[in-house]
Formats: sequence, C-alpha cells, structure tokens
Amino acid sequence: MAKIIVEKTLLETKLSKVKDGDLLELRIVPSGNDEGEQTPTFLHIASIHNENEYQDLEGIDEYHCIHKIITA
Repeated sequence: MAKIIVEKTLLETKLSKVKDGDLLELRIVPSGNDEGEQTPTFLHIASIHNENEYQDLEGIDEYHCIHKIITA
C-alpha cells in the first residue's frame, strides 16, 4: 500500500479551496528524475465541481524529517 506523509496545515490550505459537494482527486506521485534533477514524492490534489469542471489545486511535497515517526 502506498502512503505519504504531508503537513496538516498545507493540506488544510489546499482543501479550503474545495467547495462543499465537490469531489476530490488525490494522487501520490512518486519521486523521480526530471532532466537530471531529483524531484520528491508529492501528493497531487484536484477538485471536480458539480458541473464536471476540473480544478488543479497543485501538490504538496512529502514531509521529510530526521527523527523517526512513530505510528500507532
């Protein structure tokens, strides 16, 4: 199962742009190499409005820290 860790405040900022009743598209885009430059894994977010209008809300880079993250 793929997972990604992002900062809550960044996600809330993106989600605040979504209207009630809209659908969300969430995609985990793996890290890669773009013309010799390493790109991080990121969460891409988009909303789909009632009129089938697609709104790209851009992405949030994966959170990296030097400390071990403990999950329940």
